[in-house]
Amino acid sequence: MTRARHSGNPPIFARILCFVVPLLFFLSVTASANQSSEIIKMDSLLNKNLQELVEVEFSLATGSPKQLKAAPSAATVITAEDIERLGVTTLDEALETVPGLHVIPSATNVFTSIWSIRGIYSQLNPQVLLLIDGQPMRSNTNGNKPYGLRIPASIISRIEILRGPGSAVHGADAFAGTINVITKSSSDIAGTRGGVRVGSFDSQSYWAEHGSSYGEWEIAAGAEYQKSRGDQGRVIERDALGSGSPSMAPGPLDTHYEELTSHLSVVRNGFASRLFYNEVFESGHGPGVSQTLTGDGTSKGRQLLGSLSYKSIDILPDFTASATLSGSYLLAKNWFRFFPQAYRNMVGVPEGEDLNGGLELTGDYHGISHHQLRVAGGMNYYTTDTSQRKNFGPGVPEQFGPLVDISNTPYVYLEGHDRTLLYAALQDEWNFTEGWELTAGVRLDDYSDFGSAINPRLALVWNMTPELTTKLLYGRAFRPPTFGEQHFQNNPATLGNTNLDPETLDSLELVFDYRPVNTVRLGLNVFAYRIKGMIDYVADPQPATTKTAQNARDQEGYGGELEADWKVTEILRLRGNFAYQNSVDKATDHAVPDTPGMKLYADVDWAFLPRWSAAAQYLWIGDRHRAVGDLRADIGNYDLVNLTVRRKEILKHWDISLAVRNLFDRSALEPSDPKVPGDYPLEGRSFWTELRFTF
Repeated sequence: MTRARHSGNPPIFARILCFVVPLLFFLSVTASANQSSEIIKMDSLLNKNLQELVEVEFSLATGSPKQLKAAPSAATVITAEDIERLGVTTLDEALETVPGLHVIPSATNVFTSIWSIRGIYSQLNPQVLLLIDGQPMRSNTNGNKPYGLRIPASIISRIEILRGPGSAVHGADAFAGTINVITKSSSDIAGTRGGVRVGSFDSQSYWAEHGSSYGEWEIAAGAEYQKSRGDQGRVIERDALGSGSPSMAPGPLDTHYEELTSHLSVVRNGFASRLFYNEVFESGHGPGVSQTLTGDGTSKGRQLLGSLSYKSIDILPDFTASATLSGSYLLAKNWFRFFPQAYRNMVGVPEGEDLNGGLELTGDYHGISHHQLRVAGGMNYYTTDTSQRKNFGPGVPEQFGPLVDISNTPYVYLEGHDRTLLYAALQDEWNFTEGWELTAGVRLDDYSDFGSAINPRLALVWNMTPELTTKLLYGRAFRPPTFGEQHFQNNPATLGNTNLDPETLDSLELVFDYRPVNTVRLGLNVFAYRIKGMIDYVADPQPATTKTAQNARDQEGYGGELEADWKVTEILRLRGNFAYQNSVDKATDHAVPDTPGMKLYADVDWAFLPRWSAAAQYLWIGDRHRAVGDLRADIGNYDLVNLTVRRKEILKHWDISLAVRNLFDRSALEPSDPKVPGDYPLEGRSFWTELRFTF
């Protein structure tokens, strides 16, 4: 049976409990707390002036560091301090705090999370570019992040998020947005740290990290192992086979996982080498690859990213040059059971390997008054090789019998492919008068197998007053079809299409950043965009059960994002944002399905006693619609409350944290494939405790 949870809107006192009670308690202890220097000396984000917090540098918009408020983009930076104070444990949890960005479990991407930004997303989510230390982490086959990838918070120094097109800087796939995860450096760690976290659903994590200087060498390394059996209370009542035999529904979504993530950085005299490694030992398939509970089915994977860079300052007068050599290896292994074995023994075991390499050269010239010129160029080489075993379809003599290796035959799901990319980019940051800066850039990408694309961007930044900054932004982005979108074959789920055109996006945005005092920041972004040729998998005419990649829709959208950050006192900080977007499929004039039209997020961080602090988060998701032809009622709204309490120095060098997620055990649903009519339940109430040490 499905675990009973609260549904509908909670009582009003429940929704404000986590915010009013801390404020009242704060008033009662302020006098004594303010007298304690221990609170002021806490290693807490609250000790910093808000001006320091928001003047962090941001490099994702231009390729070079720039103050966040002056960056020619709608940008967010999440620091390691933010992550710690909120009790965030993974990248997905951190991204849910960003205005206009929502994390959704994919109905077709073996339940891997997808990131919807401003109403832009598709079933495999290749429209968002994920970078690890500036290097792309994406599958050549699908363009998405690897199946089951869960980047742990312990290795993250900061996350830079650019909402909107970024192709003028980062090329293809920087379409709806770009997310750069920057791993910790030796100065971030400054010693040896570690910890253990255990919690609900048999979840456990162990991590350790070390960073230090050894003469001229700066070395940092860290690793985290994480494992969980998943919430067995996430029950679906019906799947594609219905309810009851031969279906295994009602039954729980398979959300178990086990993986290891590590990083290493070595810096010396202008040279920097970085390595990121992730091993997915097991990752469940949620409702199953055919939207059918099967009792097994899993994905495994290995990702390795490496880079070696050198930066020479003033190699020539007023000129800085840098070079980066990069490479990546991605391995995906899937065991797909399409139906319960008692119903039909249909199994596929596809595997894919990506091997990529690249060289980029950049130069910054600041010898012209009021200008900073940046030129970049490079080459990337992408390859994909595949293998497959299965017991059905073409090339298999006995249907639904023993597995047959069809690798290197015409019956494989995807043949090996490669492509070469050459690119060049030019950018000028022109401070043409006091308080005004115009950033203009353009990038040319030329693909060996697809053709070329030119993507410009313009950004006008006006410091109207010392307190108010205004930005007017225009950008274009593109995304070429992936190998899979072009060439999938012999597949019971998805098929490729060699006649695809690239996706293109044009975006216009107006941004206001207002800081009336050092303790308050307000932000407002208003945007509009137009997409042509969005690629997605579209159901083929019956009786076929497949979906074929198509330039499925043109899409238009507009909306706004409001942000507020207020450091009330030395021991209390409030933060929140509200996002609204209206995206329409131009072919049907119907709202783009599944993605939220409105999102509200808020948190409070409170150092209520010496060495004690608490953070509460509130998330509300609303205004989601079904696809055309889906006769189910629109997806219900939901809200969640999380709470984290931290105690510094329970013993010397030792800290402890306690957390509860989904405090009120809300019945929160994310949109499902129509074959699972009741939608996908999110995790119920859960708890974890964490013990960490620093030496």
